[in-house]
Amino acid sequence: MGLVNDRHEVVEKAEGLTCCGEGPAAVIGRMGRMARELLHKAGNPPISCAGLGCPGVLDREAGAVIYSNNIRWQQVYVCRELKEQLKVPVYVENDANCAAMGEYLAGAGRGSRQMIMVTFGTGIGGGIIFDGRLYLGSHGNANIIGHTLIEKGGRECTCKRKGCWECYASTRALLLSAEKAGVFNGMDEPELNGRLFFEVLKAGQEAALRVFDEYTDYVAEGIADLINIFDPERIVIGGGVSAQGERLLGPVREKVKQKVYFKEMETAQIVCSLLANDAAIIGAANLSAQKYGQNDLSF
Repeated sequence: MGLVNDRHEVVEKAEGLTCCGEGPAAVIGRMGRMARELLHKAGNPPISCAGLGCPGVLDREAGAVIYSNNIRWQQVYVCRELKEQLKVPVYVENDANCAAMGEYLAGAGRGSRQMIMVTFGTGIGGGIIFDGRLYLGSHGNANIIGHTLIEKGGRECTCKRKGCWECYASTRALLLSAEKAGVFNGMDEPELNGRLFFEVLKAGQEAALRVFDEYTDYVAEGIADLINIFDPERIVIGGGVSAQGERLLGPVREKVKQKVYFKEMETAQIVCSLLANDAAIIGAANLSAQKYGQNDLSF
């Protein structure tokens, strides 16, 4: 959570656990309290509006989360509840779209006109921006890029299809492949995570090198499809893997060149995100300000 000014700067931040198991009312109540505490810490400046990034299927006009598997919400009118607490209009947008807008305005997407952000985490999220505006599709549900098919009849996805991109190129998929290949054998670690994998990779373990080579191939496969369809100026990679910088970008760029249709022509720049978690904060605040025509401080 953060307070954002009209220069797309996060001037104050706070963090807290979502604790989805407590139910929507408890989560929304905690969000409201955190927001008021944050404002108090910042000296109680006037704010014009608030923006919220949330995974799942949304009704933006109603300010509702129709369904979100990640946080287990269904038909939750989150904007109405938060508006009562904060006394300002509240806008909800998909969290990946918020991150994309933040990077476009103040991060790795600055200076581009057409940009796609791909966030690699537990799943794969995405945001597509054309000339400063999010592309949402006819029904507001575009950009579900993690569920494009790259291997028919492949690994079963949470969406019940088989072979979705996020089954092969998400951070979760990377760790599953690493575990299956024996990368973590003999390690006494309470939790297997991306940080541990990349430490083993840096040490030059052969199994980790093979897994990473396959992983970058899957990442490049999906990115090449996005380039073939949209021909963007820039692709921004977000999520935990983006911290690897050139270790990730080098092989992905080379493999994308081999996979795109127009191999002899200039193609999209592929870069890593610059703003980390601030991207979604900045994007949510800006999208809310766009919706309500405000330009001063917002959440």
